[in-house]
Amino acid sequence: MKCKDKAAIVTGAASGIGARAAVRLAMEGARVFLVDVNAEGLRETAEEIRSFGGEAIAWPCDVSDEAAVKAAAAQALAAFSRIDILVNVAGVQITKLLADTTKADYDKMMNVNLGGTFLMMREVLPQMKAQRSGAIVNCASELAFVGYEELAVYTATKGAMVSLSRSAALEAIPYGVRVNCVCPGATDTPIFWEGETDPEKRQKLLEQVRVEKPIGRLITTDEVANGILFLASEEASGVVGACLVIDGGFTAQ
Repeated sequence: MKCKDKAAIVTGAASGIGARAAVRLAMEGARVFLVDVNAEGLRETAEEIRSFGGEAIAWPCDVSDEAAVKAAAAQALAAFSRIDILVNVAGVQITKLLADTTKADYDKMMNVNLGGTFLMMREVLPQMKAQRSGAIVNCASELAFVGYEELAVYTATKGAMVSLSRSAALEAIPYGVRVNCVCPGATDTPIFWEGETDPEKRQKLLEQVRVEKPIGRLITTDEVANGILFLASEEASGVVGACLVIDGGFTAQ
């Protein structure tokens, strides 16, 4: 088992990439502390983990709230006595032209995507440094590297996450702590669908993916979880400050 006896925190664990990453870490032996604002989704992820004998704690938390993040990190440490893995997936996407984006939209994306990643790292890094080991995996995006219409602020948060991760990696590695990013392409998650339920509109979105993406389809949450699991494990012991792009060839064009 790649993560046997490891203790992990996963944010955004109620659905999508975060939920799948949490389940995969648990399948590989990790005890998992699940963080998200969606309490019901957390409960479902925790139940899935417990169904195969894994250990999971569900902790509702808004990662943009400094006090809430402090409390969550403290609770995880109290429960597990150490933190070996931190996976920052929690994020929001608001699709609007820049001219239509409100300051409230901007603040929400910045505070959750970048701010939540920063706050969680700030709380966990000192513990990892003290134990002289650990792995942090931040979930950025293919859109950290390219522009995309109607997603100016979202792409800005993801580009900043990459820069944050690289600089933090240099700070952390002398203590045996590795910081890296996964950068998924369009993935079959609630964020991609943005609540769209109309079959015809969903089909149009899939057709757009087939045109834009060399792979011709959405990336799966398992494919992204594979990358997260690799970066969190000792198999990636020499990987520091890297961006693992899982985008089906989109940024290779």
